[in-house]
Amino acid sequence: MFAKLKNNTRNKKDRIIARQRQRIREKAISNAKVLIALHGKTIEDYNEEQLEVIVQKEEEKVIQGLKNSALYGVLVLLGLGYF
Repeated sequence: MFAKLKNNTRNKKDRIIARQRQRIREKAISNAKVLIALHGKTIEDYNEEQLEVIVQKEEEKVIQGLKNSALYGVLVLLGLGYF
């Protein structure tokens, strides 16, 4: 019984993590498209490898932004101001 509950919990956790990674990826792709447009280029100007590097960098930025938001949220809950 406990093994079944543990597996069920693990499966739900894995699905939630996969869904969040997909959302982060989608946001990074969107940001990469904007970045490419700001440079006056199109997606076709880059090969697949270059696009993957751009998207990976954008993913790192999105993740860092989420971490910072979480940190600020904890500080607010603790009553500490941002100085």
